[in-house]
Amino acid sequence: MSVQAYQTAFSIWLDANRSRFSGRLGGDTNLGKTARVEWMKMSEEDKNMWRKKANISAKCLRGRLRKPTRKGNTKNNPSESIHPSDALSSLPPSILVRHILPRVSPAQYAQLHLVSRRFHRLLSYYADELPKQDFDTLSFSHDWEDEFDVAMFCRYHLGDRADLCENMDGSRNDRGPSLAVLMRHQRLTYELLIDHRFELRNVMNTLIHLAKHKHLCMTSIEFECCMSGVTEGQLKELMSHCSSHLRCFTVGTHADIGLGIITDALMASFIPSPNLSVLRFSRPVELTDLTLDCIPLTKNFELTLSHVRISPRGIYRFIQRFRNGQKKCGGLITVCTHLEDPLRNLITPDDVRERETLYGDETTEWIFFKIPGDPSSPELCLEFDC
Repeated sequence: MSVQAYQTAFSIWLDANRSRFSGRLGGDTNLGKTARVEWMKMSEEDKNMWRKKANISAKCLRGRLRKPTRKGNTKNNPSESIHPSDALSSLPPSILVRHILPRVSPAQYAQLHLVSRRFHRLLSYYADELPKQDFDTLSFSHDWEDEFDVAMFCRYHLGDRADLCENMDGSRNDRGPSLAVLMRHQRLTYELLIDHRFELRNVMNTLIHLAKHKHLCMTSIEFECCMSGVTEGQLKELMSHCSSHLRCFTVGTHADIGLGIITDALMASFIPSPNLSVLRFSRPVELTDLTLDCIPLTKNFELTLSHVRISPRGIYRFIQRFRNGQKKCGGLITVCTHLEDPLRNLITPDDVRERETLYGDETTEWIFFKIPGDPSSPELCLEFDC
């Protein structure tokens, strides 16, 4: 028997007799010394019995001791030996998260949160690893009658079904679950819309958190809102997490944009995305030729840059890049009318058309073919708008 087994046997024996020694010695602090003296006086047969107990105890700690089987030919019924309520609780978290919970529809996760504290912790801690329930549109607006913000979840594939959230940041428990909680097992796949009655700063941190955890995988973002109080850094962080799927970015006519928010540095964080094909700026923004030079040329691109500080030289380089590129791409770019005359001194269009807008106004449209003079090649439409 090793020294370690000997010491373990003595420890088990001492724990079994501690109350006896304490009662006999009173407040004596030399309990261990007195116990060892008595242990040495014990017979080898008694010591071997405690050594055997020590060996059994060590096996139990290592999980090697099996339950004794019952004698006879009676077979155990698994449903009797393991209670149904204990079956899942005995499984490690890795088995539940990787093999069992993914088989449950994400629409049922809200109910699973109520099953037990363990399921609530599992679903909360491993939410990013579990499947998500997709929905199409997340729109934010402000209810001026009741004076509160509201978010709407829309699922068009379920017949325009819409769910509302009135608790943006978790501070209004009387308004139901917070936006972050509702989005825990959901994923936005199409459009993020923030209308002109809403202030973006109210949900900016929440949106960044959701985008960082891959809950915002939309292809379109439209800002019609007030951006007062939002910094360029916050917007840049949000866009950098959303760039992989983004196809369309719009700043609408009702957007209230502060100075220094939408800049070349912001656009550089997501413009290299291969999916980006639509940029619309219907409000003045601080973009220059640096952004125009980096915009990727994709199939059927649409660029509305009528309120952007780009120069005729920048537009000229864009047209030359379109003609010299190897891709078979074409599209529309809209710029301010005051650029028409300076641009006429730099390049001559293949064709000029007059087009009527939706509001009854007439605009001039220049046509550039990828192969100059070849109408069968892809074309770039340059439209001049106010």
